[in-house]
Amino acid sequence: MGNFLVKIIAWLVKITSSVAVGVVLFTLLLKLITLPFDFVSRASMRKNSVKMEKMRPELEKLQKQYAGNKDLYNKKMMALYKKNGYSMFGACLPTIITLVIFIVAINAFTKYSSYQNLKYFYDMSVSYNNVVYSAFDLGEKDGEKVIYREENGALVVNDEFFVKNGSGNVTLKKIGEDAEFTATVTVNADNYVLYTDNSYLSYQRNFTVNDGTRVYGVKSFGVREEKLNNNPLSSAENNYLKINYDAKTGTGDDYETALLNNSGAETAYTAAEFLKEIASEKAAETFRNNGSKFLWVKNIWVTDSPMKHPVESDWKTFVKTYSYDEKNSGGDMNEESYNQLIRKLETEQTSANGYFILVLLTAGSSLLSQLIMSKTQKSQMELQTVDGQGAQQQKIMMWMMPIMMAIFAFMYTAAFSIYIVLSSFLSILTTLLINFIVDMKFKKAEERAEKEVVRSKVRVIKEQPKEEVKTKKKDEEEQVDFLSGLADKKGKKKR
Repeated sequence: MGNFLVKIIAWLVKITSSVAVGVVLFTLLLKLITLPFDFVSRASMRKNSVKMEKMRPELEKLQKQYAGNKDLYNKKMMALYKKNGYSMFGACLPTIITLVIFIVAINAFTKYSSYQNLKYFYDMSVSYNNVVYSAFDLGEKDGEKVIYREENGALVVNDEFFVKNGSGNVTLKKIGEDAEFTATVTVNADNYVLYTDNSYLSYQRNFTVNDGTRVYGVKSFGVREEKLNNNPLSSAENNYLKINYDAKTGTGDDYETALLNNSGAETAYTAAEFLKEIASEKAAETFRNNGSKFLWVKNIWVTDSPMKHPVESDWKTFVKTYSYDEKNSGGDMNEESYNQLIRKLETEQTSANGYFILVLLTAGSSLLSQLIMSKTQKSQMELQTVDGQGAQQQKIMMWMMPIMMAIFAFMYTAAFSIYIVLSSFLSILTTLLINFIVDMKFKKAEERAEKEVVRSKVRVIKEQPKEEVKTKKKDEEEQVDFLSGLADKKGKKKR
């Protein structure tokens, strides 16, 4: 399955029983992991932006003064940065860590999507084979095994148990489980027939009685006549597939091989073909119930694109898409078995898996995120270069990132697109929240600084100039003379 992130995705999908919910929880989990780094990075960028705005008048003056000398402008700019506590590298390390986690997440989704799609086919093959294998729900009665398999996979039926119990229904408990099932037995003078609930196959064995002892003969496995008759393409004729089986040595054809290779019926529709028909239906049913649908997307582990299908329509495309190594896979699937599994998935082989909606949402959410980031870093981009080329580069990046994200969404799975879209919106909310917190802190710091300035002005008593003191004294004397009537006397004397 790959690294620990792949196993985390698998675990989340398993506990939620929903692929989409598992992907959402995985995205939230990764966001929680990267949140401290995002906070440090975005807070540092916002602080730098606020500091840059304060330095704007000086930097714009330097841009005009050193318009033809980039090197000298950079030196003056760096000196100004140092004076105002502006750090160009404060946001770099957290951003790098976040980027590394993003790359690891891409790898995890790629590996898990391949794993999950192969698992779908494994589950389909289990359902396909269970049409044969589950013909007998292995069980026991009062602790005694009556239907079981040996280590080599050969089926063992306790003939004596069923013959002694006679015709009728027998309730058995599944081996190792509490679940029960019903085995139906019909005993005749020289043979008996056995089948279990919902099975398509029945087990038959002949016997002879010598001196009161039953001697069992050949085992036969066949499609149940009533099941065969329920299929309009089938015929009940020759529905039993005789198998040469030596009861003493346990050698001979196993019943699965005989069923799938048998062509012994003279009818147009053989029992073996009937089983293949049913098995393919069960495989298709398993695929359709695997929980991989998400709104309009039919298979979340395939790209949301009308050019892709929920199931690869041919073996070569399947091998190429999922890097399936037929030689080193143990020979568990080949072209013939693949075609048999997808035989009843005609619609899934040709229908569109999606309509580029998630691809567009990925590009749109990335563009919105870039717009908010560019607004936050507008000052840096305009003032970090003497000719303002940083702003032009930012505009290019603002459009390049959404295009890159759209390409990723097109190359990878719909599940990965969901991760990108949700992650982008979470990043936008995080950025807005961090910007608000940083702005509030700077605003409070400025208010405190203004109060300190006001307080210092109130405390300091300014010394008045001597000229001003003399003038004030003269004015006071004249006012006294006017009030006392002395001013008139002084005026008369002067005249």
